[in-house]
Amino acid sequence: MHRFRKITGAVLVVLIFIVFVVGGSALSGVVPVLAQDYSFSLDRETVDVWINPDGSVKLEYWFTFTCDVGFYHIEAVDVGLPTGDYRISDIRADVDGYPVARIDDDYQGSGPYGVAVWLGSRTIQSGETATVHVVVDRVGGMAYLDEDDPEYASTEFSPTWFGSQYAHGTTEMTVRFHLPPGVQPEEPRWHRSPSGWPSDHPNTALDPEGRVLYTWYAKNAQPDRQYIFGASYPSRYMAAGAVQEPPSALEGMLNSLIACVTGILCNPLSCFAVGGLAFFVAIVWGQRRRKMAYLPPTIKVEGVGIKRGLTAVEAAILMETPLNKVLTMILFGLLKKGVITVLDDDPLKIEVHQPWPDDLHPYEKKFLLAVKKDHTLAEHKLRAAMTTLIKGVNTKMKGFSRRETVAYYRDIVRRAWQQVEQAETPEVRSRRFDEGLEWTMLDDDFEDRTGRIFRTGPVFVPVWWTRYRPWGLATAGAGQGAGPAVRGAPSPKVTLPTLPGATFAASIVRGIETTSSRIVRNLTGEAGQVPN
Repeated sequence: MHRFRKITGAVLVVLIFIVFVVGGSALSGVVPVLAQDYSFSLDRETVDVWINPDGSVKLEYWFTFTCDVGFYHIEAVDVGLPTGDYRISDIRADVDGYPVARIDDDYQGSGPYGVAVWLGSRTIQSGETATVHVVVDRVGGMAYLDEDDPEYASTEFSPTWFGSQYAHGTTEMTVRFHLPPGVQPEEPRWHRSPSGWPSDHPNTALDPEGRVLYTWYAKNAQPDRQYIFGASYPSRYMAAGAVQEPPSALEGMLNSLIACVTGILCNPLSCFAVGGLAFFVAIVWGQRRRKMAYLPPTIKVEGVGIKRGLTAVEAAILMETPLNKVLTMILFGLLKKGVITVLDDDPLKIEVHQPWPDDLHPYEKKFLLAVKKDHTLAEHKLRAAMTTLIKGVNTKMKGFSRRETVAYYRDIVRRAWQQVEQAETPEVRSRRFDEGLEWTMLDDDFEDRTGRIFRTGPVFVPVWWTRYRPWGLATAGAGQGAGPAVRGAPSPKVTLPTLPGATFAASIVRGIETTSSRIVRNLTGEAGQVPN
């Protein structure tokens, strides 16, 4: 294996040398002069990708161009295609609803596959704006065996992009994947959004045909940048033979380079670009694998209105808070209810008290059941608890708008902090912080904000604090009222101890971070299985 790789590497170096040296010398006299006279903005780009059971896709593009004043008019649009398995007769286009008469293979973009759409009488003149609509009925060879699960197929797609020497500004971009017919809402898996995309996952819904629909949207995408989107779905919904083995990185690079070398005298500019791209892909391919956040996006028929009544933990799931932080929030809720005591934080050990109160949530009960006799946590039971919690939140969100609901709970977080900040006395401030702790923990700025608010003055330590860090009061300089650690349910006559504000802030922030890290340390493998 090592010998093969070394020999192959030598071949690649030779091919890359041919591409860059020969291509570079050929470049010197072939750069087209007119190319510098094109300048436009791509105001909007929308593409729908329908994945079919035979492994093909149907594509539908909308490009809205504005040709800059004083520059050459746009008479043709090059549309790149993902494979060579297509027929020009299966492609049609129009400009603002007026059909174009000519589509051919005079493709001038980088990459081996694509068509030129000639605008004819609808050429976009200097200073004009128009929308070019292109429909490709079929491009084959788009379903591959998923890298992470042999029972799944995978499709990735990159929308057409344009050279930075021509396109400028930003683009409102929408990419929609319509998954194969029959795929059930809970089955598919989205691939993480490309780097720089505003969200790491798509919005999800069902399209009018009942297909699962993934939608990626960015208001300020770059028109000269390649973005790659993808999804995985059970291969049983595909026809026999439709799912292919994925090509290796080596095969893909060699194909690009060989095609480049053989065509170097025809189009050296494109070849030079493809050669560089192939070399870059060879470097990063091994590092880029499909990744999915622990929380799959909510699948729903597009709903309206806000889902009220979620707990802070359920809202955390909806807002896709990291798994370890969600578990820490559950732990704090149980501490406040007097059900547990933290015996140690390294390793994390928990003592469960009986009887349990009647107001426990189902996910809290499952958390308690995950505590083993040695007081450590059973990872597989925590995984089951989180899976049930995620499914429950998805069920509760059916028919409601996720976007509106997330905004509603972010406002609750804002108001929880506001009540703490506006408290007139240290005692009230401490009580407000205690009451809204789970909500304030959802703030990305929780650590710094806690430090700022409690920088000065005393803090009345919550009753449950002695069950969370029974060793903390003895070493933190507790004020009047501090006593021995309380292991059972607190006595209503216990006098609340006080701590200097900065000391309390540092203790609670450090304590939360420590607990979170202890929970996730031994759960990395289990947490990764939750989405599956």
